[in-house]
Amino acid sequence: MSDGTTGAAPAALTQMLARASVTPRLLAEPGPSVSELEMAISAALTAPDHGMLRPWRFVTIEGEARARLGALMVASLLRRMPDAPTEALAKEEHKPQRAPLVIIAGAAIRHGHKIPVWEQEASAAAGIMNLMHALEAQGYGTFWSSAPSLLDPEMKQALGFPETDRLLGFIHVGTLAGPKPEPHRPAPAAYWRAWSGI
Repeated sequence: MSDGTTGAAPAALTQMLARASVTPRLLAEPGPSVSELEMAISAALTAPDHGMLRPWRFVTIEGEARARLGALMVASLLRRMPDAPTEALAKEEHKPQRAPLVIIAGAAIRHGHKIPVWEQEASAAAGIMNLMHALEAQGYGTFWSSAPSLLDPEMKQALGFPETDRLLGFIHVGTLAGPKPEPHRPAPAAYWRAWSGI
């Protein structure tokens, strides 16, 4: 709670305000250790969770498994675009290789529950953001990407997610291979207003 005085921002807030997405081509070995990943997952599990549904789901993919993920993504692209050009297939195959760790983030959705689906997805997304902040606090760069393959039922099944789950993104993680990008933030006043009730 603020006492009305000004001073240096807490370290955690300073780190949060300095957060910036790091393109996967700047993410190199090493990736996080098992204990560092466990810490990040623990942070993800602190996200708000109406109804205590615990929707957060994460699958980590590293090493040779990244090549197998690339093959799944190529197969998914071919299902959507049977005549996809060779260049597009090669690009898709290479995507998981750009960072030492890829985390598939998903939401375990309970359809027909009194907690609406959008709240379950919002909780899972909040968990992803906590995960990324925790990884960055431990010195890693992160990048959250989406792709049409996340909507592919066969892709979901191959990754071990139930049919009812929702895949929310690929989180690329690694050690920065160059300077951290400078975050470009808009002024907060454009996104904040007080309401008087009148």
